[in-house]
Amino acid sequence: MTWREEAARIIHIATRDLPPDLPLAKRKRIVDAARPPDWDGTSWPRKAWQAARRNYLVKFGYVPKTKKALATIAAGMPLFDQSQQNHSTEGQA
Repeated sequence: MTWREEAARIIHIATRDLPPDLPLAKRKRIVDAARPPDWDGTSWPRKAWQAARRNYLVKFGYVPKTKKALATIAAGMPLFDQSQQNHSTEGQA
């Protein structure tokens, strides 16, 4: 079993009896409290926990900060303008 699978299993056990309409903030506290204490200081378990936590909470309305930030940057700051792309292909006929 991988670290991520173990993290998902622990989260499942901790949350399996929660009502579906539980507020996200309470759900996050319960998930965070379920994390094994020795997983906090080491790299792979911590990363696996964060990924499993994110995957679980997204189903209940959680918006990951990293994806939200990337969407904001992409919407507000296009890296390539259409006019620049057209200029780069004009001389290549």
